[in-house]
Amino acid sequence: MISVLLPVHVGCALVSISMFVWRGGAMWIRRPITHPFLRRTLPDSVDTLFLLTGVMMAYLLGVSPLEADWLAAKLVGLLIYTLLGFVALRSGNIVVKRSGFIAALCVFAYIVAVAHARSPLPWV
Repeated sequence: MISVLLPVHVGCALVSISMFVWRGGAMWIRRPITHPFLRRTLPDSVDTLFLLTGVMMAYLLGVSPLEADWLAAKLVGLLIYTLLGFVALRSGNIVVKRSGFIAALCVFAYIVAVAHARSPLPWV
């Protein structure tokens, strides 16, 4: 089952960050995406599947964020990424939006690094 879930999870990660970069790029040049399906429905659906496959893999592997510090770091990173993404795509000030966008990309890179290293300090 993990051999099916992992590629789906990684694929969702790639699609999710690609859509975030696309939406953030549109915000950067001040031409926001207005179509409701592309702006909300598709990203929310992909992110839900992304989170669901992650939770299912953790359950099947018997990994708990209370016991595995790397998984706890990933979840905290996910919350920070979500908040920064909200700032980047929904706040009013363009400087704040751009700063949130760049910070969200950095946090996403951290989450990926934590997943690969299985360590909350992947670059140490």
